[in-house]
Amino acid sequence: MENIFSKNLSVDAGNPYLELHRNLSLLEQYVSNFPENGNLNIPNKPPTSEDLRKQIHRYRQKPNLVLVGRFDSGKSHLANTLMGRKILPSQYQPATRVITFVRHIEDRPIWFKDQVGILAEDFWLRDEKGNQVFDLTLLNSQKSFERHCIKFGTLDILRQHGVHDHFSETEMEGHSAVVYVDAPLLRSCNIVDFPGYSDQADQTSEDVKKAISAVQIADIILYTSPANGFMNAEDFSRLSHLLRVLPAPETNDDKFPTLGNLFVVATHANPFISDSQISSILQIGAVRFFNHISATVFVERSEIINRPITQENMQNRFFAFWEETPERWARLKKELVSVLGQYLPKARKNQIDREIGLLKIKVPKQIAGQIQAYEQTKSKIEQSQKELEQLEEDEPQRVAQNQQCRRQVQHRITELHERTIISFKQTYAGTVDVSAIETMIRNRYRDKKDAKEYAASYLVEQLQGKLEAYIKENSEALKIEVEIFLETYEEALLKFPKLNVGYVSIPFDVKGAFLSSLAGTGGVGALAFWAASLGNLGAYILVAKFVSLLSVLGISISGGVATVVSFVAAIGGPITLGVGLFAAIVSLGWSLLGDSWERRLAKKIASHFEDQQVLDKFLQGIEEYWQDTTKKFEQSADGVEEKFQEYIQHLREICSNDESSKERIENLLFLLRELKVFFAGISWGESTS
Repeated sequence: MENIFSKNLSVDAGNPYLELHRNLSLLEQYVSNFPENGNLNIPNKPPTSEDLRKQIHRYRQKPNLVLVGRFDSGKSHLANTLMGRKILPSQYQPATRVITFVRHIEDRPIWFKDQVGILAEDFWLRDEKGNQVFDLTLLNSQKSFERHCIKFGTLDILRQHGVHDHFSETEMEGHSAVVYVDAPLLRSCNIVDFPGYSDQADQTSEDVKKAISAVQIADIILYTSPANGFMNAEDFSRLSHLLRVLPAPETNDDKFPTLGNLFVVATHANPFISDSQISSILQIGAVRFFNHISATVFVERSEIINRPITQENMQNRFFAFWEETPERWARLKKELVSVLGQYLPKARKNQIDREIGLLKIKVPKQIAGQIQAYEQTKSKIEQSQKELEQLEEDEPQRVAQNQQCRRQVQHRITELHERTIISFKQTYAGTVDVSAIETMIRNRYRDKKDAKEYAASYLVEQLQGKLEAYIKENSEALKIEVEIFLETYEEALLKFPKLNVGYVSIPFDVKGAFLSSLAGTGGVGALAFWAASLGNLGAYILVAKFVSLLSVLGISISGGVATVVSFVAAIGGPITLGVGLFAAIVSLGWSLLGDSWERRLAKKIASHFEDQQVLDKFLQGIEEYWQDTTKKFEQSADGVEEKFQEYIQHLREICSNDESSKERIENLLFLLRELKVFFAGISWGESTS
């Protein structure tokens, strides 16, 4: 039997997506009425009505409010209070063992008759590196549930399978759970509760691995840290990583509050802590954290959102919570209502409006060009045959040039890889030097306790920032070689003999072919920067594999200049850098005599970094990054070549003089014209270019 909290305590941001979902239903009805009269099997296949249907399902997903923090910080209790009822098991010792997705009862699929489903680990797909990929549309898949759901039932099974002290070795272990309840908050978001960061070694804790995976699906982060010991060095490190990959709704709405989808909450803020003490705790924590990352994370994020991030912005995102004292968390509640009920829905609407506007404008234009090319191919078959002859005649030369350019890209990747290592080793040697560390401590910390707590974490943050800068610089340098490689295909098409003014050849989208081969699972390394340079990607948003790729890359597909998430996301963030790195620094002894405390601490930090092989862990991340680059380039280069050969074969099939070729072109033209009418006929607000 679930306990009901006071209704006055629950957060109610209204039903802000009601109109959006109605419009999406109308759009889906329009899609359903469009007849699919055949398979359009051509090079540069344009988006289809089925692609749009899948995108509508993605648009229907509510934002995810993800709770992360230390195991003892009261995440689950806070979530229960926000929902107004005890849904999630909570206790002082590590409670949450499974990732729990809490959704509104109205979002429950019609085939799902229970309240809770416990899911096996293989419910979720994995990328090429074995990391889980959370595609929340699978929660609506009956087929996936039938294959991978361990148990259905009431909230009781969530406690049986989702809490550490209730797990039996005779039972199949659950990895995650989906829960459907009637709570006002869930009309405006999903609640996702991850296991807390434990005090075990981060690299070996399964709970921590699950907590790190939160960054994949977080639209809003609610980070919890107990008021007593608020925002320690490990909190700084983890939150720094989360901020590097947190979505930036500011890019979709100029009025969205700066860092508005971040909430840092001081939990256990009981009445024995006075209001003035709470204010001081929050202010000190915010100022310290701002100073910790202002020269690294916030520099990059300011560029993305095109506005400065100030210390005041950071302070505005820090809140206190104590359930029994509503006044203590009134500001948190008010801000959640504002962001969930007003700002985030507006930002999401703006994004969807722009994307659908792009489809209405760009896809019909793309298809119109294809229609023109096929019409001219049919009417001027001799010209098309001459083009094909020219292609086949030049093919040996093109292949040789292509292979040469391919080797140049491979050589350049090796060169940039080595340059990154050399640059970082030099920086590391100058940074993790006893005298340099001592100077940093003297300049930043007056208090010995603060230095012991934060100096090592700050050092890692600075190294992360330097490495990100080197990665960005060298990744940008690779774009030229990639473009030269792709130009070998474009140059082959430019050699077509132009016997008729205004003649349009059947197109081959080289960059689209490369991008589609790049779009898979796993890391893409420096090729993310090439993808970002494409700018507005228009109709690519409809292809499912592009959507997942662009999401991972952090590329904006509808507005302004595309951006790429920082390198730290590629290597898993500072959390993976050492076993108990920061905790060990805090507990260091002071056995050395004769030196100042700053010098002694500097020696201990340098020694501990060496013991923990911190440099090797950074170098391992660099190695993985450039290996991903090499692997993905080879994969994409093979993909482009395969698609180009398919393109040539397609020309052969439609450029003969027999009736079957003409019939094939007529059928293609019929399908293209229908598809053009379909996308041009989409009714959705005002289109924007």
